[in-house]
Amino acid sequence: MATNPKAVELAKKGKVEYDWGTLWPHYHKEKMNWGGGFKTKGDVDILFLSGETGRHPFEDAPCRTPQDERDGKGKVVSMDVKEQTRQSLEYIKNKLEMMDASLKNIVMFRYYLPRREDVFDMRDEMYRFFEEFEPDLRAHPRPATLLRGVGIDLKEMLVEIEAWAVVPRKS
Repeated sequence: MATNPKAVELAKKGKVEYDWGTLWPHYHKEKMNWGGGFKTKGDVDILFLSGETGRHPFEDAPCRTPQDERDGKGKVVSMDVKEQTRQSLEYIKNKLEMMDASLKNIVMFRYYLPRREDVFDMRDEMYRFFEEFEPDLRAHPRPATLLRGVGIDLKEMLVEIEAWAVVPRKS
């Protein structure tokens, strides 16, 4: 999935500048209650990205009440951990590109899996994604934390992935 030009335009309009960095909005079709990431200012830019999930990019809507969730307002791309992993990584890739970075700039990952048995399918899809878009992540794995058996937002969500990245400042 390519970066959506309209999402880039909205994100750049909605970003908030601080002396020490830039807060990037969540580029969901509806306003969410968390930022998409934070990019520091200095000799290097440090990007802290919010966790990304397999939410469907066009059909998902935030669940504001338990009834919203029961009614199926929140949508994921599928009930397959591999497809949700790929969607999560696509979101991370797109967000990094919006923030003038790339997958190669990632220095840390954090993975959340509600079901312990999904770790191998998640890992296999992650390796495929890295080999396709940034082989250095596969050849030189970054530090990571894996939390299994945890609850994440919707009961249909099978994976959530956070990333941190560092980008040298251009002179």
